[in-house]
Amino acid sequence: MTEWEKVVRGLECCIVRDPDAKSNCVECPYNHEGIITNAPCANGLMTDVLALLREQEPRVLTVEEIRSGAVEVAWIEDADKAEVIPGIWFRLSNEGEDEAVDIHIRDGFAGARLEVYEKTWRAWTSRPDEEQRKAVAWNG
Repeated sequence: MTEWEKVVRGLECCIVRDPDAKSNCVECPYNHEGIITNAPCANGLMTDVLALLREQEPRVLTVEEIRSGAVEVAWIEDADKAEVIPGIWFRLSNEGEDEAVDIHIRDGFAGARLEVYEKTWRAWTSRPDEEQRKAVAWNG
């Protein structure tokens, strides 16, 4: 089991908990006692969660990653605006010259053409700070 899988399983046992199921704690990879507990093992889990989150250094997604549909959530940056907002990929629309992706953002849906990706907009794996955004040049 990878560290990522261990953390996800631990979160599933602690958070996605069926109140009637007493086996969640017993199945948790952070429960070294093998008993039902009120989560004294959560400190180890949260320490690992924090470490994994810190490893998630923001980076700009490739157009291939967007096209593949494998990324469901990203931070969307518009070249003309000084903000980065969360977006949820909805679907790839159109193909060929007009290839675009529909993104659900806070104000509704936005259509973004892949032809101008990294020229007028780009998507980050996690929220970048201003310094990180400035360090990555636009390809336009």
